[in-house]
Amino acid sequence: MNIAERQTHQIIAQDNIRVITNALLLTKRIRDLQARRQNLVSRQEHLRTQLPDWAVEPLKLIGMTGNEVRGLVDDLTSVEAESGLDDIDQELNDIDQQIEELENMLIKTRSHSLEEIATVMDLVMTRFREIFVTDPNDVFYDHGEARLLWLIERVHEDLGDLLHASHQDAS
Repeated sequence: MNIAERQTHQIIAQDNIRVITNALLLTKRIRDLQARRQNLVSRQEHLRTQLPDWAVEPLKLIGMTGNEVRGLVDDLTSVEAESGLDDIDQELNDIDQQIEELENMLIKTRSHSLEEIATVMDLVMTRFREIFVTDPNDVFYDHGEARLLWLIERVHEDLGDLLHASHQDAS
């Protein structure tokens, strides 16, 4: 049993309520975890910039004796532990695992409405925008990937328009 399922069962047992697992709930939980992860990454970057220069720029170690290097590495490990970086790394790993488990559940969960499909598509679009490079001046730019992203964005926009139209018709 994975973390997400275990936590869901614990919540149900504690509150004695019935939870309906659907794409809307899963995507909301994934987005919440992604926001928490982003906050941790920001905190981690902030803590790393507070480390001494020799910890941030290991190239300065060139030319030192083996004992000096070992001493500095030992110092770095203790500084990271004291600053909380180890704890943040562990939290990030836990969150990544939870996100993966929830995404696996989402893959297995069928959508039963346009709203659920649109919510899942929003999640997919967010991930694609993080991964694919669309700036032709970027070293990692790939024309094929950029075109794929634009096609998926088109489908995403069309789906959003359909959903918006169906909400207006219902009013």
